[in-house]
Amino acid sequence: MEPHSSSNKNALLNLAQQHNINLPTDDNDAALPKKYDSILLNSQTSLSTALQKSNSDARFLICYISKNKKGTIKKSDSIALSSLLSPEVVKFINRRPLGKKQNDTTGSYYVWIMNGDDGAAAKEIDMAMKRLKVKPPTSSSKKSSSKKKEDGPILAIFYPATTVDSSGKLKVTPRLLAQHHCHPPPSSPEVMMNWANTIRKRHIREFAKLQHDRKEMQLLKERTEGYKESVKEDKAREEREERELEAKKEAEEKERLRLEKLEQRRQELLEALPEEPEAGSEGVITIALRFGDGSRDQRRFLAEETSVNDLLNWVDATHGMEREKIELSTMNGSKTFVYVEGDDDDEQEESGNVTLVEAGLGKMTALRVTQIVEEVDDEEEEEEDEEESENSDEE
Repeated sequence: MEPHSSSNKNALLNLAQQHNINLPTDDNDAALPKKYDSILLNSQTSLSTALQKSNSDARFLICYISKNKKGTIKKSDSIALSSLLSPEVVKFINRRPLGKKQNDTTGSYYVWIMNGDDGAAAKEIDMAMKRLKVKPPTSSSKKSSSKKKEDGPILAIFYPATTVDSSGKLKVTPRLLAQHHCHPPPSSPEVMMNWANTIRKRHIREFAKLQHDRKEMQLLKERTEGYKESVKEDKAREEREERELEAKKEAEEKERLRLEKLEQRRQELLEALPEEPEAGSEGVITIALRFGDGSRDQRRFLAEETSVNDLLNWVDATHGMEREKIELSTMNGSKTFVYVEGDDDDEQEESGNVTLVEAGLGKMTALRVTQIVEEVDDEEEEEEDEEESENSDEE
């Protein structure tokens, strides 16, 4: 659970109430000040999370672990917790450990508290002590000075070191810097701060290393995020290029098949082209063609048996110009003819279905051959422009 949640602060208030500790609150006693987010409780934050948080925020970790008999409260716990939870200590642990030399505002310590009875919590307490590699301080027995027992709470400061496990992954390993004897534990905020401050000064290099590692991790994170974004963009570009390549291949294959059919059709049109009648024969019209590149051609046709479509078929078969994409027009532009499929003769004068006689062509007629320019819809142009703009932005 996230340590900065309201449930963590409520748990802190409950803990303070159990030990008759008065904590300052904001907003008409509604909540603890934000600085108390640096106090972490085991019920809300696991030891692993506390260590990880200390490492990522470049802080040392003060751990307080106490095991009580069920239903009892130790006086030593009340003394230690009264100091740890005091406003003076909370303010101290949030100070910058390197002072003016430090660029960011991260504090010096987090405090992690594990306070439970010897019942259900005993196993968790033992596991925490094993992870931290610490034992309760010993005290001499009143009956025999030679006998000592482990009965005190654990108050220790740890350096959250970054290490590498056997699999090569980074992990946080707690390294003990100091353990208080706790007989008795620090009895006032001043004593607690003096002890923690002494450890801070003694291990200032470790603080500096944490700060350095934190900056390096932030840079690594930024580089990693940048790399991931770059990989994402590269993948998107590759997918787009792959789609474009597929579309291009499909278009090329479609065009190849179309040209193949077109060539076959031209062969058929060439074979179906009637023989050229003799010059001067009755009903013969000579058609002279003028092309845009300046080239010319002419041929004789029987006026009543030849349609304008037949002229367009002739141009297609012999000059390689698709009949559907050209128009024939008189030299003065008064008449224009296009190829018409089937019986579509809505525009009779310009229809390819009419014969040369019906079209009103003379015995010697010159026709201009022009490629039909396809009109592009304005909406299609806008869509193409938008697509090009999007592709440019992605690149």
